[in-house]
Amino acid sequence: MTTTAKSPAPVGGPVTAQGRRCARCGCVLSAYNTDETCGACTRAALPPADETPRVPARVWSDPEIREALAAWNFGQVSRLVRQRGSIRQEDVAQLTGLSQGFLSMLESGARRLTSIDRIVDFLDGLAVPADLVRVPRRRPVPRTAPAAAVPRSASLAPPPRGTVSLPAQRTSSVTELDSRRSDAESPWTAGHAVAALADAAAALTSGVACAAVPRLPELTGYAHRWATAGPCDAARRDGAGAEVAPGLSERLRATTDVLRGMDDEHGGGSLAPAATAHLGVVVGLLRGGSYDADTGRELAATAADAARLAAWFQVESGRPVAASMRLLLAALRVAHVADDARVGAGVLLGLAVGACRTGQPVATVDLARAAREGTREYDAPALHAALLTWEARGHARLGRRREALRAMGLAAELCVRGRGTEEPQWLLPLSEGDIQAQAGSCHLDLGDHREAATLLDLAAERLGSGRSRARGLALARSAQARLRLGDPQGAYETAGQALQIAARIRSASLEEQVRPLTEALPGLAQRRPPGLADA
Repeated sequence: MTTTAKSPAPVGGPVTAQGRRCARCGCVLSAYNTDETCGACTRAALPPADETPRVPARVWSDPEIREALAAWNFGQVSRLVRQRGSIRQEDVAQLTGLSQGFLSMLESGARRLTSIDRIVDFLDGLAVPADLVRVPRRRPVPRTAPAAAVPRSASLAPPPRGTVSLPAQRTSSVTELDSRRSDAESPWTAGHAVAALADAAAALTSGVACAAVPRLPELTGYAHRWATAGPCDAARRDGAGAEVAPGLSERLRATTDVLRGMDDEHGGGSLAPAATAHLGVVVGLLRGGSYDADTGRELAATAADAARLAAWFQVESGRPVAASMRLLLAALRVAHVADDARVGAGVLLGLAVGACRTGQPVATVDLARAAREGTREYDAPALHAALLTWEARGHARLGRRREALRAMGLAAELCVRGRGTEEPQWLLPLSEGDIQAQAGSCHLDLGDHREAATLLDLAAERLGSGRSRARGLALARSAQARLRLGDPQGAYETAGQALQIAARIRSASLEEQVRPLTEALPGLAQRRPPGLADA
């Protein structure tokens, strides 16, 4: 009879099948740990010795450190904190519990922090303020980072050329604005929503650097709160201004529609000042007027739509995408006040596009799905088709061929049905050319270059007058597909047409597609129209 020797029981007695857990954070304890807490929690509970190094609080207002934290580039964070805080690498090792050798490789890019436990240890050890990286923490840390100092000369400088100042508003520090706008868990009431939208709109023209681009946890957190937050009272009866007439919202919405209709033909970049000024008018009424609940909901819907358009026009003008996405997060709160899921779906669609532009395809998929789920009871096939196309774009960026093609197939079927009886007013007609353009972009991301070129050429033919930007984007992407197919002559001809359109309109999204073509096709650079901005 053969017997198998058992491993000796760990010192301290037997362990249950499930294992013991830390009394503070709940993680599974090692069989050789006889304490009631894990090593990280034990270190966190120890009072710091006098000689323990500390990271100066001022470093968290440094823009480069904030950007590195937002990108979860912890190697760069470690290096910058040492430089800005005048501490040694061995000090960082002592604070975080990471070895100095590992930190050296982390800072050089040879290693990465991938374990959430080690990431939390790193953040806790450096006392990174909670609002800069939103993950559950084991020890108390400052919630808000110190505000970045703004030079007096900068505060007195006029706004950038082409911007329109909003009416005078209550001022707050940059940190206060960022904290209020980025906290999805703060109350979803009408008052909070209007204040957040006013602050985010003011940030568009303030000339002050905005917080980092929202990342996946924050974006999905907002989408979840939008879907689950309870109803709120949209009435405002104590406004300092005059009573808002019921019909005024409709006239303001008509102005938004006029601006939207000009976008694809003339480029949203040239319309950014007008859209921002229009948003300022609507926000001013929301903040200062008096109105009943019905008028309040109409105003909120108009404000959310105007904010979505202003955010897009700012991106098209070439301004950083961070401020526009922060504006959209605030607009999502106001859309909740409107009590119309189709309004919120429009804002989520804008966030999905922004996530795709900032390299976050997972967020693109999640946001588009949240919008579809929230509007599934509406007879709005065109809306659902538009959302599915961006869900497909996100899948394609992730290399998920089956999911991308399935979503595009569903979008094409819905497009054939035409517009339903409950389509949102903000949604422009969705044509077969739009579906082909999105399908071609998906195939381009999936590496199906021949299929991409075919679909994008068809899209360019069918996107007729009034659709200059969409047609230019289809032509530029078709040229990219031809380059990858080894057809420089075909790419040259197609790219030339895209260049001509880019010279006529102001569209940063089109310029982003055309610029690589001028670098890849040297002969094309000589044909570059004088109206097209240089990189």
